[in-house]
Amino acid sequence: MVEPHPFNAVLWVPYLLLVLLALIVKPFPRRALLFLPIPPLTVYVLLSTTGEFLSDYLLGLSWLLVFWFSSDYILLTDVQRTLRQVPASKAPIENASLWRRTRWAISLLLSPRGVGWAHEPTTALPAHPAAGTSRVTFIAQRLWKTLLFFLVHDAANLHVQYNTMFRADGPGWRADGWAWRAVIVLSWALSTYSSMMMTSNILSIVGVASGLSRPEDWPAFFGAPHEAYTIRKMWGFVSTHGKYLAQDVLGLRSGSNASSYVQLFTAFALSASIHYGAETMALRSWDGGALVFFMLQPCMITVEDFLLFAARKAGMREGPMVRRLGYLWVWAWFTLTLPIWEEPLVRAGQMEEGIQFSILMGLWRGEWVLKQPFQI
Repeated sequence: MVEPHPFNAVLWVPYLLLVLLALIVKPFPRRALLFLPIPPLTVYVLLSTTGEFLSDYLLGLSWLLVFWFSSDYILLTDVQRTLRQVPASKAPIENASLWRRTRWAISLLLSPRGVGWAHEPTTALPAHPAAGTSRVTFIAQRLWKTLLFFLVHDAANLHVQYNTMFRADGPGWRADGWAWRAVIVLSWALSTYSSMMMTSNILSIVGVASGLSRPEDWPAFFGAPHEAYTIRKMWGFVSTHGKYLAQDVLGLRSGSNASSYVQLFTAFALSASIHYGAETMALRSWDGGALVFFMLQPCMITVEDFLLFAARKAGMREGPMVRRLGYLWVWAWFTLTLPIWEEPLVRAGQMEEGIQFSILMGLWRGEWVLKQPFQI
């Protein structure tokens, strides 16, 4: 690959200003031209490096996430005439003052899941906290949950630090048979899930404590784990790009199976491009596994949908036993496919930069900071 040049964090300023400008200006026929500087700027950034693997990976993820949202908001959606905050103001935002449109644009950019907007995918997101929940109650609840998630992450992280299969110079995830492979996948899932929930909880606490947002503006980042008994439910996301391709380009009827599956594959293609672009930037190699991993998911969801349809036709009804089988099915699927994506990242040292503070080891042996190499 091309030798990377040093990344300059100042590039975030023109990038975000370009996106905000496109959201702030009043609608005009050539608004799509505002997107033109964004692709070359993105290519320039992806060919740069911060000098650290994990920083490069996170930079690639965040930059490409903004890239695809901006392509939606600038190229596909007439945002000021289509998108509405909840509750909506009586006057159209396109007729509002420059300051009001600026606040509106910032709010839209900071709501990638559409929370607090009419386009929020309510069926794909967890329930909002009850209206009227006090700030003190909300903060106390999220602090308690954050502590619980930290303990889960702590336990999973101890396994990550101990097991050589997570080390860059280790044998890899597929070296010691299917049983250990399944354990590795479960440990990775618990570590990743708990860390993302902790991060979102901390952000919600800061947002509510500062008065910038209300408790009801913060649904949980993920749904409850007990709902993940099919691969579709495990993922469950949609994209505007998929709707545009299915309904505007291909002319498929909204709600039809064809439209649904075009949207499904498009959503995973976007996710694949984000993760593959980020890992290519970090690994400095085209050999990452995100593209294959993410595109396998809609293929198996399609098969899964057919199997569930056939099972219902045969008289099978959902119950506790079916759900237990579903959990095993999902676990088995990710045991099979997750190493395709994660092994190249692990070999680059992704899992060696985790949290080195441990409550569990501190309480057990007085070792609050993990020693390397970690031994139990």
